[in-house]
Amino acid sequence: MFSSLLGELMGLMLLSPIILAAPIAIYWLFNQDPRKARPLAYLAVIGLGISAIIATYIEVAFPWKIVAYNMPWMILPTSGGSITIYVSFVVNFLSRNMGLLTAWLAFIIGIYSLDYLANDYRLGWFWFFYNLFAASMLLTVYANDLLFMFIGWEGLGFSSWALIGHWYKDDDELSYVGRFGEKLILDKPAWTTPSYAAYRAIATIRFGDMPMLGAIAAIGILGGSLILTPVSGVSAINWSHVVSTLGIGGTVALLLAFMFGPYTKSAQVPFNDWLLTAMTGPTSVSALLHSATMVAAGVYIFMRLTESLYAAGVITYPGVEIMYLVTVYVGLLTALLGALFAMMIDERKVILAGSTMSSLGFMMGVTALTPFIPQSPFATINIGQYVVPLAVLVAFSYLIVHALSKATLFLVSGHLIHVTHTRFNMGNLELGKKMKLAFYATLAAAISLGGVPPLAGYWIHAAMDEVTTETISVVGYGAYILMLLASLAYVAFLARFASLNFIKGEAPHVHEEHGKYPLMVAAYVITGTAALAALAIPFVLKPQIFIEAGIDPVVIAIGIVLWVIFVVALIRPRVGNLGLITKIFERRYYIQAFMDVVLAGFGSILTLAAFYIYRGIDIFFNFIIPDATTALSRYIRTIQRGYLRTYLEMILVTLAVAILIILLIIIALL
Repeated sequence: MFSSLLGELMGLMLLSPIILAAPIAIYWLFNQDPRKARPLAYLAVIGLGISAIIATYIEVAFPWKIVAYNMPWMILPTSGGSITIYVSFVVNFLSRNMGLLTAWLAFIIGIYSLDYLANDYRLGWFWFFYNLFAASMLLTVYANDLLFMFIGWEGLGFSSWALIGHWYKDDDELSYVGRFGEKLILDKPAWTTPSYAAYRAIATIRFGDMPMLGAIAAIGILGGSLILTPVSGVSAINWSHVVSTLGIGGTVALLLAFMFGPYTKSAQVPFNDWLLTAMTGPTSVSALLHSATMVAAGVYIFMRLTESLYAAGVITYPGVEIMYLVTVYVGLLTALLGALFAMMIDERKVILAGSTMSSLGFMMGVTALTPFIPQSPFATINIGQYVVPLAVLVAFSYLIVHALSKATLFLVSGHLIHVTHTRFNMGNLELGKKMKLAFYATLAAAISLGGVPPLAGYWIHAAMDEVTTETISVVGYGAYILMLLASLAYVAFLARFASLNFIKGEAPHVHEEHGKYPLMVAAYVITGTAALAALAIPFVLKPQIFIEAGIDPVVIAIGIVLWVIFVVALIRPRVGNLGLITKIFERRYYIQAFMDVVLAGFGSILTLAAFYIYRGIDIFFNFIIPDATTALSRYIRTIQRGYLRTYLEMILVTLAVAILIILLIIIALL
């Protein structure tokens, strides 16, 4: 009963946002007057609301056990038989909670967008791709077949390109990233426009998607299936056969190829710069992209992969462990660099983008600790009938708190940009008093996410600390040090952001009436309050894990230090200029310069070389060879005519050549 019902609900959940966004998209194609198109935007939001209600129904009405819907879609022949690709949905611990989070945040941010983009010149474009974006994420979340999941994955990439470059005219400096007018090496601009940011995002993501798709094909061929979570009646991936066939080196290569997708989409080092320049899109897009969709999709799929490998009993296979060890350090290095980046720069949304990069690094690194946790009753957690690896549970708990807090901070940032007419930090205590609800939401999100006791972030950071400590004997102290440094920098940037916009920043030069946008205010008050309420999450899931970690004396001491850093950063938010270090972070480690100058220059040289090689081949085959053949043919035809003069000429020429050769031989002998 639940299986067939799930199929019907998923069809309605995925199609409602797209179908109800279609009217405003069609209307916009023929009449681009925002005032007349605006009422149709409410219809698009209703579509998102339907998805949120269905996600809630699945969370409440479905039993806490694995429920799946599988319908054969296509059969692909292989050398060893065939693979069946399924239209497959699954409700397990991760999908049910991630789906609920995604659907409701998409709906709330949609409500915010009714105010934020009320007079935008591309309403139809925005709402269609925004709703397609949300639907693609929901497909990625609930899909259980890797190839079917990949369709949602690609929908996310395509929609993100459309939304990041939404203001494609590049005619408003307020939508840029970087300081307009500054230059990088070889006179390249230090700023990024919406159209170019969209290109950079899609190019980076596609770079990771190609090896990922190849890995999915290899997994299907070797594993006999593409189903991640085992369900009755349908066989899952035979991971044991995959790793035994490939060996250690082959397994590492396969899993790393698969992980190129999550690495690029979740902005892990060195693929993080697209995420920072993606802030050229509307703030609604930034809020959704950075909270529960797009970038979270990479981490989420890694968690699903980890569950699958764990259930198959191959998580501790040497080839798997090598890939996970690489991911531990990639993730935690990303966490530290993202937090330092957020501390150094002064652009509101780009600061938050850096912090998202840092949080994604935490999630990726902690999840990757799964194979290295000593086997004990606490290595896995039983929630209902779900068996969840401990590291996955902790990282997913952090994902939830991060999504609520980061959505709040982005939504507040968009309101501040509207009010102050600048994308850089600006706002003093006077502005904080006028925008009390925005100030409240910012502080709520900051203290919930920052890891200060006794809110949700503290207990989750404590569990992350515990998980990392348990694995020190295998992964070394480097992982723990990276996590600790990243945590200290992270809480500092959160306090700095709050202070520079509501307490000790510059007084705004121009500001609008902050009360003009009631839907915007309502949206971030709801998400900020939800971030505070997320304190309950660790205790609802598995309280003994988080409590035991949180009452550790060392963790308590770290929590107190975090509070001290938070308060100091509120009082003294300005980071002194560190010269070259500050410039490197402000220029985003010069990654854009590297791509624009070095990689683009190398590509130009290759293109030019290819052009001349092609021209040379063209001249050789189309001119030199035909002309030489024609001359030879004429010469042969001349011989064939048999004229005496021709034969005499040939004899004389041959005789002259022979005499010349004889003379050269004599000279050489003498």
